[in-house]
Amino acid sequence: MVLYLPEVALYTAPAGNGFLRWQDKETIYMSIGIIYCETLKSEIQTLAGKIPQISHMKEMPYGLHIDPEELLAEVRRQIIVLQEHVDVIVLGYGRCQSLDRLGKNFKVPVLLPEAEDCIGVLLGQKRYEKEIKNIPGTWFLSPGWTRMGTEFVFLELQLSRIGHKNIDPLQLARRMLDGFSRALYIDIPSCDENEELRLKAQKISEDLGLRLEETKGSCDMLEKVIRQALYVANQSTSDSE
Repeated sequence: MVLYLPEVALYTAPAGNGFLRWQDKETIYMSIGIIYCETLKSEIQTLAGKIPQISHMKEMPYGLHIDPEELLAEVRRQIIVLQEHVDVIVLGYGRCQSLDRLGKNFKVPVLLPEAEDCIGVLLGQKRYEKEIKNIPGTWFLSPGWTRMGTEFVFLELQLSRIGHKNIDPLQLARRMLDGFSRALYIDIPSCDENEELRLKAQKISEDLGLRLEETKGSCDMLEKVIRQALYVANQSTSDSE
């Protein structure tokens, strides 16, 4: 977890769900805001259904990471807006080549999963790196990316910038992925669409000429950061009282 705090120390979250603030014998829940990439929408919504302190959610369009500086600027803008309404902010992103440069000039703590990108968020960064080391030519298919079909591959490869109207984009994508051998679909157990998404993943892998494999992922990293955020915000509030 990368933590950006306005003059607040880093705390280790305790076991349990005791993230409450008390006032005049009434329980007041800490308020969490989440700014997240569209590709993690289903995972964030799953967690929002089980963590009532999540009060504000801002979905960002997929593809912003292609221009890291644009992503950084837009996330900063959204933090500045959201910080007026919540006690703590969690980013549903990996570092994405820019978000580790957010800075600390915010009114509330901002927490970021310790992962390079959304694949690292769902697999865990160490396992992500292990998969890449085992088979370097791997194209990862998270549920979010798989929903978008082959079009997301064109987006990732930025074919619109280099393509030619007389060249089939799929043919161009295959050329660019020469040396890739595997598409790895990440199965998230809490996802209700897995059977449908497996079929889409199979179609994507066939389009790209890759063999399809599957592995298990989870929302554990996201949930851990959210629960740590609650504790940090609670401590920050207690220290200021």
